[in-house]
Amino acid sequence: MRLRQGNVDAVAVTARSYQFIGATYFAGMTDRSIRAAALCLTFLVVAVASAQTKTQRAEIQWSEVLEDKVHGDFVRMIDRTDDATYELMSSKKEGFLIQRMDLGMHTVYSKRIELEMGKAEMELEDIHIVGDKIIVFASIYDKKADEKNLFMKAYGTADMKPVTMYTKVARIGVESKRNQGAFETKVSPDGSKILVYVEKPFEKKEFDRFGIKVFDKEMANIWDGEIVMPYSDQEFRMEQMLVDNDGSVVCVGVKYASKQERRERKREGQVPYDYHVLVYWKGQEKPVDETLEVKDKFLQDLTLTLGTEGDVLCAGFYSDKGTWSIRGTFFLRIDRMTKTIVHQSFKEFDKDFIVAYMTEKEERKAERNAERKGQEVEMMEYDMREIIRREDGGALLVAEQYYMWVEVIRTTQPNGSSTTSYRYHYVYNDIIVVNVNPSGDIEWAAKVPKRQHSVNDGGYYSSYAMNVKGGKIYLLFNDTGENLFLKQGDKVQQFEITGKDALVTLSTIDEDGITHREALFSPEKRDAKVCPKDCLQLADDRMFIYASRKKEYRFGLVTFD
Repeated sequence: MRLRQGNVDAVAVTARSYQFIGATYFAGMTDRSIRAAALCLTFLVVAVASAQTKTQRAEIQWSEVLEDKVHGDFVRMIDRTDDATYELMSSKKEGFLIQRMDLGMHTVYSKRIELEMGKAEMELEDIHIVGDKIIVFASIYDKKADEKNLFMKAYGTADMKPVTMYTKVARIGVESKRNQGAFETKVSPDGSKILVYVEKPFEKKEFDRFGIKVFDKEMANIWDGEIVMPYSDQEFRMEQMLVDNDGSVVCVGVKYASKQERRERKREGQVPYDYHVLVYWKGQEKPVDETLEVKDKFLQDLTLTLGTEGDVLCAGFYSDKGTWSIRGTFFLRIDRMTKTIVHQSFKEFDKDFIVAYMTEKEERKAERNAERKGQEVEMMEYDMREIIRREDGGALLVAEQYYMWVEVIRTTQPNGSSTTSYRYHYVYNDIIVVNVNPSGDIEWAAKVPKRQHSVNDGGYYSSYAMNVKGGKIYLLFNDTGENLFLKQGDKVQQFEITGKDALVTLSTIDEDGITHREALFSPEKRDAKVCPKDCLQLADDRMFIYASRKKEYRFGLVTFD
């Protein structure tokens, strides 16, 4: 199926239609008649637009209005179960709290997390919902003993009553306060296994060493080991680590060729690196090391998902000329046991897709740059965010253009002294959605344009939230109203957090890859903003959202058509 890209909206079509009718109707009329007719048509267009200011594809059920000072600050979404959602909250008086809400948007409880052990204060590391338990991980840095310890405590999901006391599960020998190492926790797709990854303090030019501890859902230890990577930190970059349902630990990383080999590969026009999948099992000293061999392609941002059953799914992008731009996307099926590729599919983006939503000036510049280098036009690199398994055996690949940079500001005082400050810029731009059919072949790709740029906030209100229901894909993101009726060749305007024209946009992609762009909220709530990274699809296909407006905030459930 060919790529299809559209931006259909009833208001835009209707408004353009009445503009054409008006131009025809005004011919031969007096000035006074023209002014009267123009006024009538203006009211007509406004009435049509007003009737469509909020999407009809979604309805929202809101919680009560909440305030930081009274109800605490919302920190992040933890997880959801079939009948509830769980949020991490904080207050100046009580510290961190876990809030449980039912699906009627009522708070069942909001209870404090105990983060003290004797006189020692603990640092919250992570929280997981596993079965009927809330698993809290917290650490203590012991300066006297030169160590950092990780502890685990379980609470019941129903009432948040403690099920266990804090239990020590991992330790790091610390060389200095600045180089303490780190802990990371993961849960398997079926919730039966929990991984504790122990990152040792960094040692330059050494082979990476880390600890692995795998527990069952009752937090009983299944296996653990001290792992030495088969490659040094100079030649291997870890990109992803997951725990599978069988207790194996799967790592994805990039292995760079040696200097001599890189020169040889460059002369032959070959890629100077390979993606590796390393699998660690209980009782094995060395990992199973599989190279994902895809010849003559610069693979980028390879992302892997395990799922509760079936093959491992893998996807990313590729380029014909390097690692800073992309020409197309790829999809791989990997045998779950052998970790070898059993199916691969590639789709090259055509020029129309690549330059979609560029202005004419931007398009000419991209073409000139490509012609100067004797190459085809390519896009800036994207991050593969999600691989979603469809019920029919297919998949959806979702990517976003993201990058950040640091601005260094040096100020010299009259007395000759100087100060240095830093501004962190976060940029989240277009979204790409790729549809993979049950056979594993890529059918179509759709691009959803947006421009989000913020400073020193970690991109809190940037990025997108996604919900999949039936054959439709729903994307929510903060935008400006100027982009609501975008068409090819228009300049995509940038979303400003404090902008007066801020708008939460709903972009719907249908089964053929055609997009529809509408406002999610009604006009009186246009100044509300969602936090996309903390929106979550529920088991009943509704979406949990967090939205803030001035000094207030609300939680909501979005039901899609």
